[in-house]
Parts: sequence; structure tokens; C-alpha cells
Amino acid sequence: MSTPAAPPTEQMAIVLTESSDDKLLPFATLVSGALALGFRVDVFASYWGLMAFKKRASAPPPEVSPGHGEEGARLSRALNAPKAPSWKAILEMAKSIGELHIFACSQSMEMMGLTKADLDPLVDGVTGVATFIDRTRSADVSYFV
Repeated sequence: MSTPAAPPTEQMAIVLTESSDDKLLPFATLVSGALALGFRVDVFASYWGLMAFKKRASAPPPEVSPGHGEEGARLSRALNAPKAPSWKAILEMAKSIGELHIFACSQSMEMMGLTKADLDPLVDGVTGVATFIDRTRSADVSYFV
């Protein structure tokens, strides 16, 4: 009697174009939740989303998108609280629990004068949009953040 094959891993594809913490925190939470459920997650960081992965000498204070008034100010205070997890810390933990691949957009890299050495080690590689689409063409779930 043969052993049944394991079901294929479900895949989530995310295109990330935002760099403010009020977008990055839900993004990282979505990624970690998908990994906890057994999804493979592929991220394509483009334009401002790519800039979130640029190495920095020190971490800047969390930034909230403008135009949210008092609610934005309240969120900013919460993100600056000493015990608030950063989106980056959530992604680092997520990489340890599942298959997460983060790719930098090659066109964005070229336009912004960046090299792979300029990026955080969380970024696995640099790729073009056609390669990312081919890699994720069978994704079960897709998001644009």
C-alpha cells in the first residue's frame, strides 16, 4: 500500500507598494497568519514598498499615512509604545515559521539606484515582474498592499 501524497502547499502572492507603518504592520500580520496556516508566501516589493526594506543606520520612528486626523495620531502613539512589535520583527519571526520569500523589484531597484547590498537581509533576491508573475501564477490568494 502506498502512502498518499501530501497535499500541495497553498500559495499567497503579495505585491507591496507601501512603506508607512500603518500599512506595513497589517502586511506583516497577514504574512505571518498565512504562514501559520501553512501557506507559502511570495512578496514582490516595489517602489515605496521596496524602500521599507532599505538598510538604515537606525530604525526611524514608526510613520502613519497622512490624512487620518486624531485616529492617525492615536495609531502613531500606539506604534511608538515600547512594547509594540515592529512590522520588521513580525516578518523576521514569520520567516522562522514558514516559507516566506521576499523579492525586490528589479525595475524599482534600478530607478532608485539601489543594489542588493542596500537592502535588509530579509530580502531574498531581486527579480523582474514577469518572473514574479510566473512564480505566483498559480497562487491561491493574491493581495496588493
